[in-house]
Amino acid sequence: MGGVAPGHPDGLPIVGATRSPGVYVAGGHGMWGVVLGPATGKLLAKQIVTGEIDPAIVPFDPLR
Repeated sequence: MGGVAPGHPDGLPIVGATRSPGVYVAGGHGMWGVVLGPATGKLLAKQIVTGEIDPAIVPFDPLR
């Protein structure tokens, strides 16, 4: 058994822009990372390229 993985206090994933310009994060999926990683990557790439934040990742904003 491993230890506790880092994450947000509310237990939800962390996906989006940070306070540092040009720095984005996508993590905190726990054991679902392999399954949710591709969709997360696609939605975060959209934000990085267009600046548009997909409603599906709004709840996971790192600055929440």
